[in-house]
Amino acid sequence: MASVIAFSCGESKQEAPKNTDWLADNLSGKVEQVTETTYKADSSGKAGEQDSCCVVTNKYDAKGYASAFGSVNKAGTENNEGVFSHDDKGLFTEQKMSKNGKPVSSLTVKNENGKPVIAQSFDSANKMDFYYTGITTNEYDRLTAYKQYKPDSTLKSSAEMTYDKYLFKGQTTKDSVGKETYSNTVKLDDKNNVVEVTSKEVTKDSTINKTVKYTYDSFDDKGNWTQRTEIDEKGKPAKISKRTITYYKE
Repeated sequence: MASVIAFSCGESKQEAPKNTDWLADNLSGKVEQVTETTYKADSSGKAGEQDSCCVVTNKYDAKGYASAFGSVNKAGTENNEGVFSHDDKGLFTEQKMSKNGKPVSSLTVKNENGKPVIAQSFDSANKMDFYYTGITTNEYDRLTAYKQYKPDSTLKSSAEMTYDKYLFKGQTTKDSVGKETYSNTVKLDDKNNVVEVTSKEVTKDSTINKTVKYTYDSFDDKGNWTQRTEIDEKGKPAKISKRTITYYKE
């Protein structure tokens, strides 16, 4: 998208297209990579042993769009990777996912007049397993709705997402007959960091309601968080996540 907005980056300001993943991910500055490691909280609320899954790395190109993803488990035996592509306007066009070097899935999106019109997903054998229509986005190119179909054009599911501009605030997913199967709501603090996620998962046999809260323990000089604590429903620390953030040279 051609229009841009300014946002704070430490003591300086920079301009970025308003559909960047930097903004959607609430990152200040020209972030190149974010690596996040999660630990179990010990009895004192401090970081204990590393969680079994995973060390997660997200990479961004110099324009601020997500370019790659990586996830490695504690034992180093499972390595998931993703590569993402965008067009010259920053619109998402393709993703390719792999596990331990072998293709797992892919997704392609066709855009027309600056909007996505259809998407197709493919399995490890490059056979289409689903396609998506009814795709809508807001003015920040954030996905707001879609319908998922099987190759025989049978509706499988649908979803609707809500945002505060470019910041995700929640979603609702329904099955083929319109019955809600999952929903969540996200609360943000005055720095736009997630402080609470309330979710509801509906299965054939039960409904699971869950609330997770977060507190933030440290930030870098750009204002991006470097450690946060996940609080369980009993009000006790459950997990601690630490992030290492690298930046493009100004």
